[in-house]
Amino acid sequence: MPSANGFADFEAQGFVRVPGAFSRADAAAMEARVWAWLERKYGIRREAPATWSVTKPTGLQGMKSHAVFHAIGGELLCAALDALVGAGRWQRPRDWGGFLVTFPSGKPWAVPSHVWHTDFDFRGPADPPQGALVFSFLSDVPPGAGGTLVVAGSHRLVARFVATRPSAGREKMKVTRTALLASDPWLRELTSEEHAPDRSERLMQRHALVAGIPVRVVELAAGAGDVVIGHPWLLHAGAPNCGATPRIMRVQRVRLAAPAISVASVM
Repeated sequence: MPSANGFADFEAQGFVRVPGAFSRADAAAMEARVWAWLERKYGIRREAPATWSVTKPTGLQGMKSHAVFHAIGGELLCAALDALVGAGRWQRPRDWGGFLVTFPSGKPWAVPSHVWHTDFDFRGPADPPQGALVFSFLSDVPPGAGGTLVVAGSHRLVARFVATRPSAGREKMKVTRTALLASDPWLRELTSEEHAPDRSERLMQRHALVAGIPVRVVELAAGAGDVVIGHPWLLHAGAPNCGATPRIMRVQRVRLAAPAISVASVM
């Protein structure tokens, strides 16, 4: 369960790390399952980097519900979700989400300018959160090796923006998101195709104030068995893998449980 500092991190930054949510032994078994699938589908072999010919392999979803991955949703993760979303408020998913597998690209590392998004719509209040994002690490993901990027503090920024935009709960998510990302110079630089030499450093190393809220880009680097829980309105994007090994993660949207319907309410 998150510590007092963890609760503060979630409130201020929009995400919190749960180290060792499942064991490294469990993570190794999950990783081995992914490698076996990659070899069958693509001929990619773990011990032979020359076979790592597909940067972003697809078609892994058929093994989402395999029993080897059940350990992701163990006691520590469930306790953390109870603490952050609310005990009884969230619905346990059927599996722990899509696979995020990226192999080393050989390209220079930089903060991307495209596909910054949230995975949840903008209905309902920001607090208590209307669900959560769960990023689980099946392999070690060191800095620069493709870990998902998030904008710390962006959930608060989204909440403030939505409060000033009455149409946000009715219009398409893309419309609201486009308006948000055009609403401030820092956000426009985040999504700009024109990259100044120090752009990545400025976006990641210095807190900026957007509508009075401190924000910066943070890379989700972690160890096998760790989990990061994110607020549903946390802006995030994929990152290039400039490391030496593939990034192997999963991500799941944990949604609110359906409200119970009493017998009296339907009579």
